[in-house]
Amino acid sequence: MIRSIRAGGRRVEYTLVCARNRTSFLLQALPQNKIKLYAPAGCSLREADALVKQNIDKIDRAHSAMDASAHALASTLYYGGRPLKIYVSAARSSRIVLREDALDVLTPYSDPEEINAQIKRWLIKSALIKIRSYLDKWSPTVGIPYGRVTIREQRTRWGSCSNKRNLNFNWKLVMAPEAAMEYVVVHELCHLIHLNHSDRFWAEVRRRMPDYEVWKKWLKRNGQALQFP
Repeated sequence: MIRSIRAGGRRVEYTLVCARNRTSFLLQALPQNKIKLYAPAGCSLREADALVKQNIDKIDRAHSAMDASAHALASTLYYGGRPLKIYVSAARSSRIVLREDALDVLTPYSDPEEINAQIKRWLIKSALIKIRSYLDKWSPTVGIPYGRVTIREQRTRWGSCSNKRNLNFNWKLVMAPEAAMEYVVVHELCHLIHLNHSDRFWAEVRRRMPDYEVWKKWLKRNGQALQFP
């Protein structure tokens, strides 16, 4: 139910939600200057209106803090090579929903650093899922088992292969076009055959991905732009 009252010298609207299982009031200041009041079933409208009116100064301060936080948050990011608009909404638990051109961030946090950290954790998890799918696709063509797979934030490398056959990948690959990520996975798997950058190594890469040079050059030209936040 939408209620309209006068508070703080102006007309204020809020949403009243009455629930049978509630025994107390819960007043929330939400993004976009919205207000929601959860109340026990059977509460009087006068009591609900009075509660919002009494707390309007606190609500205004909370909305101001949200506005300030919004300016400190990253507004867009790249995912799979395409830009996504970031939309942040208050929620009791953390959840991120990927849409075609946007990322919906549901979060209990108000601190911009915490929200950005939540998004970064989601990006790292997404990177691992995608990289493992490409490993499953290309590893059989190599015929040599690999060891551990680690996602890191490497400054100068997109991936690496140790002499123990452990594979490391830069999580920022999730922001690049998927073909660029796939190239890096193929690249590192081919190091299981040749732990160098000899002509024979590049021949193995080319045999699996004939257009690999396109994505190698793409990462060299655009890699610095793949940053978050």
